[in-house]
Amino acid sequence: MKLVRRSLLTLVGLIMFVLLSWAYTNFQVKAASTKGVYDSPEQGMREILSKYYTADQDVKILYAGPNSKNGREPQVWYVIAEVRATARVDGTALGTNGCEAPGSFFLQTKEGWVHVSEGAMLGFINFWMKIFNKAGTGKAIPTTDWGAHPPEQFCR
Repeated sequence: MKLVRRSLLTLVGLIMFVLLSWAYTNFQVKAASTKGVYDSPEQGMREILSKYYTADQDVKILYAGPNSKNGREPQVWYVIAEVRATARVDGTALGTNGCEAPGSFFLQTKEGWVHVSEGAMLGFINFWMKIFNKAGTGKAIPTTDWGAHPPEQFCR
């Protein structure tokens, strides 16, 4: 009797875990999608940056590629840009030499690329997106790569 009860509780726990994982994944993807779905991570980065810097901004994508070094998670990308502008939209000054180098995560869904925050547990979301058939195909090779030697310092 104890074994049956324990097995039943374990099964209920597993079902609850899967349901909560489904709910969390859907919530995060839907929230990201409402802010924008992009054809590429680079396009997404450029559009996001256009909202935070003055119109005279000059954006150069330094890196856009899989967040994992071995390309194992090709749906999770990290993009680093170099932005030069006179100021941010709120009027505050930029960092060194009127330049900043922001970076952001993008996740590929079947609809396109979405911007997700760093604290969203991307590995967890990506795993469940694959399980629930919501993940895009991904790309294992960077579209903008800085080669074997990333810059030691940005905004020079």
